[in-house]
Amino acid sequence: MDLLQKLLQIDKNDVRNKKRGTYKSGNMQELVGDPVIEIQEIDAERLTELQTLPLNENGTYDYTLSFAANSMTVAEGVVNPDLTNKELQDHFGAQNAAELAKILFKTEIADIAVKIAELSSPEVITDEDVKN
Repeated sequence: MDLLQKLLQIDKNDVRNKKRGTYKSGNMQELVGDPVIEIQEIDAERLTELQTLPLNENGTYDYTLSFAANSMTVAEGVVNPDLTNKELQDHFGAQNAAELAKILFKTEIADIAVKIAELSSPEVITDEDVKN
């Protein structure tokens, strides 16, 4: 069966569903006793937009903006806890979801953002990977 036929056999809704996963957060474990947060992939176009935020006009990476870009990625990719929940934001004195992400996850922001990006960009598994 060729690739076209295989694609025509898949449920188109499965392609549109966002992939979900979990991340074990040390900060969350300290706060509530349970380290598991739920994350989901971000739309490819939006993820690219977020990942290029730290680039200046010359195309040089501005490291001072990377934390803000990662915080926005986490704000959009974490689904449990719901960082967009206004009651939760108000409780912690955060102005928005990205600020709440900074408060709750601190230095884990970059690691969580990477995991969200990995969900959004799955790697190909080779036969060699399966054997190992």
